[in-house]
Parts: sequence; structure tokens; C-alpha cells
Amino acid sequence: MRAKEYLEIYKKKIYYFQVVKKAIQGLYPLRCNKRKTEEYFNKYLFADARYRSFIADNDENDKDDEFTEKEGEVDRTIAYKVRIELFNVISRDDTFIYAHNIIGLGANCYGENHRIMACILKEENLNAVNYIKQTCQMYKEDYPKNSLADYLLDEKNNKFYSENRCTILKDEEWWLLAFNMAYEIFDKIRVKLMDPFKAQYMVRNVYFNDKVLEVTIIKIIKELVDNYTYDLTDEQLKKFKMLADNISEHEDERFKKISETYLENINDLNLDEVNWLKSTRLFNYNIIYQWVKHEAFNTKERLKIIDLIEKRFLNEREKHPDIFIYDLVPFFKLLKDEININLVTEKDGVKGYKKKSKLDEIEWLKSIVQQKDEEIRKLNDLMGEKEEERDRLKEEYQNKMNLLENRVRELSTGIFNKGMTMPQQLLVFYYLFNELGIYFNNSDKTQWARFINTFTGKNYQNIRAELNIDFESKRTRKNLRVVSDLFAELFPHIQQKVINDSQK
Repeated sequence: MRAKEYLEIYKKKIYYFQVVKKAIQGLYPLRCNKRKTEEYFNKYLFADARYRSFIADNDENDKDDEFTEKEGEVDRTIAYKVRIELFNVISRDDTFIYAHNIIGLGANCYGENHRIMACILKEENLNAVNYIKQTCQMYKEDYPKNSLADYLLDEKNNKFYSENRCTILKDEEWWLLAFNMAYEIFDKIRVKLMDPFKAQYMVRNVYFNDKVLEVTIIKIIKELVDNYTYDLTDEQLKKFKMLADNISEHEDERFKKISETYLENINDLNLDEVNWLKSTRLFNYNIIYQWVKHEAFNTKERLKIIDLIEKRFLNEREKHPDIFIYDLVPFFKLLKDEININLVTEKDGVKGYKKKSKLDEIEWLKSIVQQKDEEIRKLNDLMGEKEEERDRLKEEYQNKMNLLENRVRELSTGIFNKGMTMPQQLLVFYYLFNELGIYFNNSDKTQWARFINTFTGKNYQNIRAELNIDFESKRTRKNLRVVSDLFAELFPHIQQKVINDSQK
């Protein structure tokens, strides 16, 4: 049994669970490296041995107050118990050979070892690293990869790719992203396999703001679920079958719609009393969109629905981050932006408004402002001596006009002063990073995406997808011409590189 599954199944019985979980997470990426595994144990998990060495060196028992744990080190009073709990978690997971034996031997760099006498050590030989890697591969834990070809060495992955590459016309970087994400989600849903009816929503509610990518990821996960049998009990195999059946329902449009139970009474619903977790099937964005856009609700009600769902989502994600693994905050923002375009016109009492392009809307709003200017002028002429009434009406119209002018300014800024697009920004990062000696072939694109996401606030998934730069495409060549102008003044040598790339 994988250590991750053991942690989840027995979490209520594991002493110092959070400490043990943190240790497991720290040891996972070190499994193939004995030296780094030993360093981790000595740094964090052997404070008790370090304390014994400290007392022996000082030869006094009154030095307790001078001994302190290092940052991140497990308290010496529980270190041994934590190692025992850790040992139980990893004992049936053969990817933790080195950690298993370190605990069994009590091996540390501080002094005498304290071996667990009943422990049967796992064999360490020249083939141990290859064995761990092969076991990780059998567990489908060998991700993320840096090359699509490494995924296609798997026969079933290769078959899936071959059957879909002609209908999904994407480059190898896009496919690599799809496989990496699918494997990551597959890893997470297995941890929750005890309840396949809950785990299913981690697949059915996939959200990356890219329909083609989402559908492809779900299909890859479905293939993995259908074909995975390694190190599973009979009970787990049955639950895998349940999970596969539930995922298949994703293709049924009935499960992407608002339940008839709500539709029958939608005009009489008290929005504050709706269970938004249940009514959106654990926050399926397709269903959320249908709620927000339903004709039964006006603009204010739609905005309220977004706020209620978002608030419930954030609460649930804080309580269960391992279930609600997708970031829907950008989706909620897009929904609000879409709805808000109608709010100004509703507040102003304008009827017959239909969705327009931003340029059309600017012209339309300007005409409304001009109309109100004219109305105010006429009021000044007609009101005569009735200054108080005139001033009241003038103020009322001025407030409305300000609303419209602000909207014009907002839209104009969005169109005419919006700076570079995200693909153009990524090209700027690309050439700056290259100038610093950082290239795609000596670094991981996920690291690029995290850096750019933190710096710009742009959506991580969109950044990661756009990092698959096709320098042959017309769009990229057009963007290169924009980017080259940016470098002209401060970095003329980079500008020349950009120009050369745009002309290849």
C-alpha cells in the first residue's frame, strides 16, 4: 500500500498526524537518494539522538535549558514516537527503502544507534535505485516529466496519444502539460478512493479555463483508472470500478445541468437558503454558469448568486483543500465582469440594452452622456427661479452621468491602455531569462510559470499553456514585433535577437 493511502485511511489513528504527514511530504522527492534521505532524518527527525549527544558532550544533566530544537526539527520528546508512526506508514511502500531502513536501524550521525529489534530490513543493493524508480512507475508516481516521449513509452499512453493527436491538433508541450496534470490529479483521487463518490468530483469538476485541455485530461484520467491494478486489494479494485463508472457520467449532459428539483421552484427560491455545495454538485463550473445566467434572475440576483457560491467555495476549500483542488476564483471574476456590464445600464434605468462589443458600448454610452448634458441644459433654461428644484435634478443627472463617464473610461482603458497581452509578456520573460542563462532546456517550465504567476498575478494554468511558444506561428511573429520595440531603448542587443527570431 502506498504511504499516501495509508496516511489517509488511518489518519485518525496516527499519533502526531500532521508531523508525520509533513515528514512524508518531505521524504517523497528524496526516495531515490539515500544520502539526501539520511540528511533529512538527521536534520529533522533525530532531535532525541542529538540531545543524547549534547548531554554526553557536556557531561551534565542541568544543561536542558541550553538545548533547543532547530527550525523545523521535531521536538526531541516525541521524535522517537514520530519515527515509529512514520515507520508504520511507509513499511508497505517499497519506494521508501532507505527511510524504512534508517528508522529500523536508528541510524543517525549523532551517536549510538537504537535499532528496532523486530524490524526486518529491506534489501539495499546496487539495483535499489532502479527498483525504487520502477516501483514509482508502477504506482504512476513518476511525474511530472520533462518530455512527452517519456510518457509515450507506456503502451497505453502511446495508444491514447496516437488515437487523439489527429483530432486534437496541439503541439508536444501542450500534450506534455495534459499528461502531467492528468497524472497529478490521478495521484490525488487515489488518496480519496475510500469514498469514490466524493473522489469522482475531483475529476468531473476539472477546471483550467480551457475546454479542450479539460476534456483531454479527463479522458487520460479515465484511461488510468480503467487500467490501474498495481498493489490494490479486492476492495480497492471494486472502488476503482465505482470511480470509473462515476467518471463516465461526466459525458452525460444531464449531470452538467441544474437539478430539476431546483428548476421546478426556481422563481420562489430564497437564494440565501440554497445549499450551493449540493446545487452545483461540488462546484461544477458549468452548473454555476447556468445558475448565474438563468433567466429567472435579474442582474443583482446574479451577482448575489456569484457571491454566495464563491463564499461557500472558499470556505469548503479552506476546510478540504485536498478535495477542492481547482482555483475557481478567476472563474468567479470573469462571471462578475460579464454580469457587471449590465449593472450600470440597469441602475440608470436604460432599457433595451443588448450586449455589445467594448467599442460599440463606448459609443453608446457617450451618446447617453451627451443626451443628459442636453437635458441638464434645458432644465437650466426652463426652471428659471426654482433654483432648489433645478439644483436637485441637476445633481441627480450629474451623478448618473458620472457613472456613465466612469464606465467609458474603464472600457477605454481596457482597450487602448491595457499594456501587453499575456503571450507578449511571456516573450519578454523568455528573452530576459535567456539573457540570464535560463533556458527551457536547463530549467522546468513549471518553475517559470510559478515565477511569472507570482509576479504578474495572471492565471497559472494559462501561463503554463502559453509557455509552449510556437515561434513559427503568425501570432508569435506578430507579438515578437511588439516585444522588440520594448527592448529598443534599454536592451538593443536583445531587440536584435527578437528581430532575428521574428524573421526566421
